[in-house]
Amino acid sequence: MLTREDLESIIYREKLAHQAWMNKAFLQGIQLPEDVSELVWEMLIAYAEYVDDLDNISQDIYKTAYELAMKLLPSVPIDQILKYYRDYLMDAMIDYAKGQERDQSRQLVKFSNLLSSAYCEAHSDLLKKTIRHNRAENVSRELKVAKQIQSHLLPKVIPKIEGFDFAGRLIPATEIGGDYWSIKYHEKDNIITLKLADITGHGIAAATLVAAVKFISGGYYHGSESAVEVMNKTNRVLAIETPHEILVTMVYAWLDPATYEVTIVNAGHAPVFLCQKGLCIDVPPTGTPLGFAEDTQYGEQRFKLSKGDLIFFGSDGITEAGVGQQFGTERLKELVLSNTHLSADEIANKVVQSVRDFAKQPHDDISLLVTRVTGEPAAP
Repeated sequence: MLTREDLESIIYREKLAHQAWMNKAFLQGIQLPEDVSELVWEMLIAYAEYVDDLDNISQDIYKTAYELAMKLLPSVPIDQILKYYRDYLMDAMIDYAKGQERDQSRQLVKFSNLLSSAYCEAHSDLLKKTIRHNRAENVSRELKVAKQIQSHLLPKVIPKIEGFDFAGRLIPATEIGGDYWSIKYHEKDNIITLKLADITGHGIAAATLVAAVKFISGGYYHGSESAVEVMNKTNRVLAIETPHEILVTMVYAWLDPATYEVTIVNAGHAPVFLCQKGLCIDVPPTGTPLGFAEDTQYGEQRFKLSKGDLIFFGSDGITEAGVGQQFGTERLKELVLSNTHLSADEIANKVVQSVRDFAKQPHDDISLLVTRVTGEPAAP
């Protein structure tokens, strides 16, 4: 047990050691921040008070040394911290411990090891933080580029076709989503193609596959005699070229504005429904999701449309929104059916807002395509 006189003597020696350390650092051209010098003094005081029982105070010394290193590391290399804030400090402490009756060699070694461990752990933690930060920045830059690319994939202008009113929406749950929609008028053939796809996952991989689905399916329109043929060809390419663990559901339709007939091919997608005469009926899948099997042959469903009808394609980010209770297909149908008198844009906005209000923070992409029939086919 240290007497008061012993403690005062030890603290005095540590004060001299602290001053000697600062003088040596100054002669080496080292600028010592005041808060850092105070932390060094805190460690020396703790050492002086518990020199005979260093284990009990080691955690406090370690925390102080860690704090010191974190203050210095952004601008001072770890090797210099070890040199100036461990080696120089130990030299000064050893010099003023010489000639004393009590041998402090073991305690000084423990003290030095504490400093080494704390400084190195701080360095390691800062490196990990820097790596995470750099990785996040790189991903953020890639996502911004992917988002720009994806934004160019969506239609810039929705075609104005007499007798029909169209709207589409895509609200990613994250910066980049895996959904895609398209409305395109092929004037030469007088055919409107309607498309909505949902790729599992988010981020760059999903966005890349979105682009592939867009260009593959779009490229096969020319030279194909039906919507089914386009889907069969698209599926064949995706089955060969994309990983099987990636799921692509898609609904694709050809709409003839002259006859008001629509052909729908549904590759495992939902919700897809047609509202007619106060009822909304599901358009069930006519085949599996795209990319499962190369030889899949899709079916189709044909409908004759008339004024007041509405076709709705949506993503499961709508129906599965919510925690505990889901938004659901029936709620969606009721919402759409009660607003068929509104424009396609207004219906799309109502669906998006209703899902957001219901789920607060949707966990998946929200995408939809609305087709309203506002006219009648010409008399034969």
